[in-house]
Amino acid sequence: MKAFEVCFTGFNTVERNELETQGESLGLIVKKGVTKNLHILCVGDNAGPSKVNKARTYGSVILDKSQFVHFANTGELPQTAVEGLLDLVESRTPKKPKPHSKDILLNEDAQPYGRFNQIANIEKAINSLHGIMLGITADNKLKPAEHAFLDLWLKTHAEVSDDPDMIDIVDVLNDVLADGIIDEDEYEDLFSLINDVNDIREFNEPDSHNQINQLLGLLLGISADDEINEKEIYSLNNWLDTNHGIVEQWPASIITSKLGDILEDGVITEDEKKDLLLTVQKITGTHFCETGDAADNTTECFDDISEIPHDNVGFCFTGKFKSGSRKTVEAKAQSLGAMTSKGVLLSTQFLVIGTLASRDWKYLSHGRKIEKAMSLKEKGHEIYVISEEQWLMAI
Repeated sequence: MKAFEVCFTGFNTVERNELETQGESLGLIVKKGVTKNLHILCVGDNAGPSKVNKARTYGSVILDKSQFVHFANTGELPQTAVEGLLDLVESRTPKKPKPHSKDILLNEDAQPYGRFNQIANIEKAINSLHGIMLGITADNKLKPAEHAFLDLWLKTHAEVSDDPDMIDIVDVLNDVLADGIIDEDEYEDLFSLINDVNDIREFNEPDSHNQINQLLGLLLGISADDEINEKEIYSLNNWLDTNHGIVEQWPASIITSKLGDILEDGVITEDEKKDLLLTVQKITGTHFCETGDAADNTTECFDDISEIPHDNVGFCFTGKFKSGSRKTVEAKAQSLGAMTSKGVLLSTQFLVIGTLASRDWKYLSHGRKIEKAMSLKEKGHEIYVISEEQWLMAI
């Protein structure tokens, strides 16, 4: 019986906790959502039809509370349930792991394809998804634009959907997307499952890069519908209070400063909401309602500068460029007299960001070079962050 999985749905919190405790005492594995491996779904009066239908699709045995309590006390199940479980166990066979190549292939920017950065990218995506869900549910609503953003985000982040530890989470999200509503059970299931994955993969360890990616996801979630309301502002402020260890790190530093100004007088104006939205969209580089693009985008926190000299000036390039490969754009800058470097140095005066975000950046909207440039800028160093378009116009 230790291998059997059980899920309880349609109960209030107290009832559900009691049933889960009973299930654990029997040696059952208690799950928060209906998955392909679930054996038993115990349903209460408020059970959602999507979960019940999914359990039936997977062949899971469905019990009501009285049947489960009787089973817990006596070990007896209805004959049909016993037969169903026996058929289920017989039909399920372990999946064989997919073979994969150990070769590391590099693209035109010398960035690895394949599995080289797979773990780091999944970690980034999971933390981002956590933040996105916090942002989307901050005002307890799932608006049409937020629904569309979440749906497209999942479709453009196959590394999340294909990850074995994420199957349960994606199942819950698909339930949410099916009816456009996130109910109390789904909300509880979702964040419980995300926390489980974070614990298993040790993504919950104190680490600023995970917190920054969660923040970026949170910013994406609250701005997906092209507006930010008061509930979302207070939710964002509470998140920063809880994760105070990163408030001096860009971009948390900018958001913290903005929120301080907004909340100082206790009144949140429409202009302040619009200004915060613009800042959020610049940081994430995402304007979903305008572009319909839910992919990871490069930050748009660029400096407004009229002249970009090159002769004996330090340049660094990051991201992917529409105008050519990294080597091509570096060679062009060198031909104009610029001194290029692979990393951001104290002598770097211009960091040029490619139009396309790099899949293997440390953060959702930026990498280490942008992070260092922003840090140097906040410390008073003369360094300008510009876009590929700005640079091309200058040459």
